[in-house]
Amino acid sequence: MPSEISAAAATSGASGTGTSTSTPPKAADTPKAAQPSGGSTAGRAAVSGGAGAVAAATGGTSASQRAGSSAAGQSAGASATAGAAGDAAAGSGGTSTAPAPTGPGMWSTGKAMPTIRTELAVAQLGGKFYVAGGFGAGFSGTTAFEAYDPASDSWKQLAALPRAVEHPSLAEAGGKIYFTGGRGVATYMYDVEADSWTPRADLKYDRYASSAVTLDGLIYLIGGQGASDTIPQRYDPAKDEWSELPALSTKRDHTVAVALDGKVWALGGRLGPGTAFDSVEIFDPAANSWSPGPSMKDTRSGFGAAVVDGRIYAAGGEILVQPYFVRDTAEVYDPATKMWSYKEKLPMPLHGTGAAALNGKLYLFGGASNPAAADPKTGVVHILTP
Repeated sequence: MPSEISAAAATSGASGTGTSTSTPPKAADTPKAAQPSGGSTAGRAAVSGGAGAVAAATGGTSASQRAGSSAAGQSAGASATAGAAGDAAAGSGGTSTAPAPTGPGMWSTGKAMPTIRTELAVAQLGGKFYVAGGFGAGFSGTTAFEAYDPASDSWKQLAALPRAVEHPSLAEAGGKIYFTGGRGVATYMYDVEADSWTPRADLKYDRYASSAVTLDGLIYLIGGQGASDTIPQRYDPAKDEWSELPALSTKRDHTVAVALDGKVWALGGRLGPGTAFDSVEIFDPAANSWSPGPSMKDTRSGFGAAVVDGRIYAAGGEILVQPYFVRDTAEVYDPATKMWSYKEKLPMPLHGTGAAALNGKLYLFGGASNPAAADPKTGVVHILTP
């Protein structure tokens, strides 16, 4: 988040009306109006008004890769949002109208994280959630690595990450936790029993603000910033090897990837400041190709999403479209109806949160409520019981 707005902050100060110097979306990325929804606009002027960062190049895509995802490209770019005044007007001030949690369908909270942070990563293994990295103090990355046990509502500090990091990616495969991204190509494996990290094969391309998900024992790293940023990468733990996959139809910075019905779903994201996607792309490993998926009801980037009992839940998100704001909405995709529908709003607007599911519940860890900012952070664990 901060890396891509730094240019705008340097040129437009705190006026909230900076002039955009970002690369305009390609022809396929026709903007559309954002859907009205609750959110927070607090603090946007203190960071920067303009979408001043230049979107990273999407080089490194071969002709065959582009052809493999051309169908997805016809719809994905259509969700790049160029204006969100309706969203901000609906949620100005950041106050959610969600009622206090009282039962099924409502949000509750678990014990707060020991290390308050945002732009973190989460993985679930053996009934526990493992939370890695993020912005600790201000815009500084942290080495914090902690485990949350929902059965006892307790936290445990674990071996520190090999390096301080924010915007990392985390996934479980074969009973191990794998950590990568957050800038650079290094990958590490965490052994729960030994409470230790071991270096593994480097990524093909560096990644930042990408999303990792496991399907059939393989880890898929989708979207984010870095070299050849439209190219997903897949890790085989048995071979300790990363490989390239056919390209996404568009860059998806701050996307969230989930696995459903044997396929990988890339949800939302953005090109950079000035855009936000509600579009979805679906990767079929058997066909080795991407296709368009059903668009979400709201544009979202930097949000939380996970599969709960065969349905995709998405909540929160940062919208870096003037005027910047943060969402408090939540929605669910039901494969039976092939439709998205709204769920109970979050108790507060959130972005930079990590999400995972367990025993029919959605868990969101940490995050922040101001757009384009790492403060104020929250250590709250939000839990949705559908």
